[in-house]
Amino acid sequence: MSKSPSSKTITDRVCTFMGMIIPSCMEGLRLVELGKQRPLKLHERMVLFYNSPLCLHCNCNREKFDKERAKLRVIEQERRQQK
Repeated sequence: MSKSPSSKTITDRVCTFMGMIIPSCMEGLRLVELGKQRPLKLHERMVLFYNSPLCLHCNCNREKFDKERAKLRVIEQERRQQK
């Protein structure tokens, strides 16, 4: 029997909440990619800053994140110069 999307268990809710509190590799990388496509909004910049340390328990995506973040900085600088 499959669960409907609206019926979340307590464990699902706890994991979702913890995902919002603990910096995440996936969220950080997602925002870097989004920032390369379009300028980030203020709340997205704050979330990116918060997620910059990535996962505290591992460095699984640190090198990729650093490279992509450097590309994002170049793109942002070019956007500022065009204005």
